[in-house]
Amino acid sequence: MWLELFTDPEVTRFLPPGPTPTPDMFPGILARRHAMERERGHAMWVVDVKASGSPIGQCGLYPAASTGPEIELAYQYLPSAWGKGYATEAATAVLRYGLGPVGLEQIIALVIPQNLASSRVLDKAGMRLEADPATYYELPGLRKYVAQRDWWRPPEITSRDGQELL
Repeated sequence: MWLELFTDPEVTRFLPPGPTPTPDMFPGILARRHAMERERGHAMWVVDVKASGSPIGQCGLYPAASTGPEIELAYQYLPSAWGKGYATEAATAVLRYGLGPVGLEQIIALVIPQNLASSRVLDKAGMRLEADPATYYELPGLRKYVAQRDWWRPPEITSRDGQELL
């Protein structure tokens, strides 16, 4: 699923530029994610449909722009999973976990302005848009969303087809 996700042009058009993924890269990526989860209590996780066990994407937390103190909520899904409420459900669960048990004070999310669906996900998940465009990953003009522990509350959401995730 990982290789399919990161080689799909519909998915990658909204991601920062990077090397073309190959099967040889996956073991190293997986090892880094496991290490991050052990060290920080969070990472990127596979999202699957609970009823079927089918993997549909990934969602989680990691250091923004790979450096610095900011922690970013990020997600990517196969196009077949788009528009079904899965992204909002998983983003809300990850925010609840990061601002709750993990103890983060703030989580950010970054969106390329043309990705209106992703902006809607973050709005529905209860994040707030900052006024000024942001530059991360050498990409200017990104929309930066924020959720802070002192004010964020999980919205009541359900997936459109009633299926549970995570």
